[in-house]
Amino acid sequence: MSLKVTTKKNLIVFHDPADWDTILDRLEKDFGHAIRMRHIMRRELGFTARDHRGLESNRKRGGVLDTYAWNTAPAGYHYEQQVHLDFYTESAQSWFILKYL
Repeated sequence: MSLKVTTKKNLIVFHDPADWDTILDRLEKDFGHAIRMRHIMRRELGFTARDHRGLESNRKRGGVLDTYAWNTAPAGYHYEQQVHLDFYTESAQSWFILKYL
């Protein structure tokens, strides 16, 4: 399985929300259904997940430009649905990377 993931200090970005859904299903098997609740995810795993619209360059899509009226991104860019995991400790992030990525 090839994941489109960016890792930074205390942050993991899933560029494809379907990749996060797959990992969330694995977390649910390991920790039970309650792990989908934000406050339990923070307490048990040390992070919270949030949906995000990231601004990406159109060069990543082969230069295809959106000309639709609803596209509010600056010229040469588009918005991409992402899931961000905000970690509260580096040890929690390291554990998550080793176990699930």
